[in-house]
Amino acid sequence: MNPAKAFAHLFSPLAGEDADNYRNPGQISFLRAPFVSVDREELRQSDAEYAFIGVPFDEGNVGKPGCEDGPRDFRVASLDYFPYWFEFNVDLHGCAVDCGDVSMPRVNPALARKRIYEAVRAVLDAGLKPIVCGGDRSISIPAAEALSDHLGRERRMGCLHLGAHLDFADRWAGESHVSTCAMARITELGNLDADNVAHVGARNSFNPKDHVELARERGVRFYPMLEVLERGVDEVLDDAVDRVWQGTDGQYLSFNFNVMDSSCAPGVTATEPGGLEAREIMRVAAKIAGAGGPTVIDVSELCPMFDVSGSTSRMAVCVVLRILAGVARRNGKTLDDSIRRPGWRHGER
Repeated sequence: MNPAKAFAHLFSPLAGEDADNYRNPGQISFLRAPFVSVDREELRQSDAEYAFIGVPFDEGNVGKPGCEDGPRDFRVASLDYFPYWFEFNVDLHGCAVDCGDVSMPRVNPALARKRIYEAVRAVLDAGLKPIVCGGDRSISIPAAEALSDHLGRERRMGCLHLGAHLDFADRWAGESHVSTCAMARITELGNLDADNVAHVGARNSFNPKDHVELARERGVRFYPMLEVLERGVDEVLDDAVDRVWQGTDGQYLSFNFNVMDSSCAPGVTATEPGGLEAREIMRVAAKIAGAGGPTVIDVSELCPMFDVSGSTSRMAVCVVLRILAGVARRNGKTLDDSIRRPGWRHGER
């Protein structure tokens, strides 16, 4: 514990002149984090563990438009949470910085992908873990490439994707780097072995036969939603997490929140019925945190214009923060139970 650290942020707002509203901090950043540019030296000096990167890119999307607004609403939803998580007895205050949004040239997808790659690579090289928020699913391609190159050929990478669709199109209408091609491109990375790849949640008929065939041809283990229902979330995630984390030096975690049932996540580009329930995705977060957490987290396909009361963005934030909190507890970063608000007495008015 740092005795000089202030812990006012752990408590509810006071009255009088100290009645600051923690919900509206004056700037909209992920978890009220300070903004730090994507500069290796500045990031190293930040003393943070995570760096949030907004990627408002919608040019690789084959579903409904609107996911370029995902980073904005993800940040806004994060303001609804205090950094203290009583279930884990940890404080996430100061764990992250916000690197702002990557500048996206709409008419040049190749340049956009280059900028995504460079931003993720800079964060990794600085020793922080990126939380990448898109944007359509194709943002995962350059972000995963950045982790692969950061690790190098001699170190092994793992990849866990949660979503309703396999995204194993080798080409889609002649294009090779759109959202439906994400896993096809990622599984071509040289230090990512098929034994260390897992996909959870595929269902329904927006998984064409050639996508299924390519996944099987490459030896990728995917757990369809029917299997999740039959075996249970815990058992399937134990298998999937073991594949991705066992013997790997870095892990790429990709959330497309259409892995959730459409009733739980209306604010995505391609909703699908029959997915995970909200309590089940919390179990998923617990399993991932229990493995030590990933090196990179990406969240894609959030589509606020179709959301209901921001519920999908809020759930996405909650899942990510529960992973961060679970990892912090696993690493022994728990709070001293003796911390109290200065002068606090039960029943005071």
